Amino acid sequence: MPDEPAKHISEALGGRPVEPLSDAERVERERVRNLVQSVASCYNALVAQATDPGRRAELSERLVGHDAELRRIDTMPPAERRTVISTYPELLTRLRAELDR
Repeated sequence: MPDEPAKHISEALGGRPVEPLSDAERVERERVRNLVQSVASCYNALVAQATDPGRRAELSERLVGHDAELRRIDTMPPAERRTVISTYPELLTRLRAELDR
């Protein structure tokens, strides 16, 4: 072990070094994560409230899609993140209104 040259931690773990996120990118990703989590939470609540099996299945499918989206936020392209930021607030408003009924 002492004869081996030191490796960068990413190389030692089999990965590659990546640039740290800028403040703007970090804030954008946090905003996207919050929006996707909020939408998924609303769908989860709607699934719990649904009495019709067809409606419950439809809402469950949407919930699964948002859960998958949440898992891939770190690899989401910037254009898709901007789409989430521009479209999810309206979706969230609609879902919250549906929950309040």
